[in-house]
Amino acid sequence: MAEHHSIRSIGVIGTPGCGKTTLCESLGLPVINLHDYAKSHGCLGEIDTDGSAPLDVEKLAELWQTPTTLTLVDSHLAHYMPVDALIVLRCHPDELKKRLESRNYTSQKVQENVEVEMLGGPWNELLEDKRPIFEGLQGVSGWIKAGCPQNTTPDTAVDWLAQP
Repeated sequence: MAEHHSIRSIGVIGTPGCGKTTLCESLGLPVINLHDYAKSHGCLGEIDTDGSAPLDVEKLAELWQTPTTLTLVDSHLAHYMPVDALIVLRCHPDELKKRLESRNYTSQKVQENVEVEMLGGPWNELLEDKRPIFEGLQGVSGWIKAGCPQNTTPDTAVDWLAQP
């Protein structure tokens, strides 16, 4: 895959269960799992009541080492890192619910994540983001090969609530 000279890191973000890791594995590029990176840099807290360890994104962003070659950053929090571009994955709420239930998430955690996805997923935190953003799977390889031009804006993002 050709590498654009200024793009060295692409955050792959989306609600848990939307397919970030699967996409990263399919693209044949180096991948940084942000959870593992945070753990190795002492930026994970203790596991809390919902079974997850809070990640100190501010501390991790300060410790961030920009990759020297084009690398994907896999995490629903990757947009908090100084990555050069973003891929936003979305998943229909009904499918997301099935995926999270199959991971044995609590019913509360399933409901919270489905609601986040229904209300725009990570887009609510990207409204003022100026980095190139691509939403979806179809055409993502071509977008990367083209050097990650701006592709998707909040106005053109999937809106589950507007669908019949």
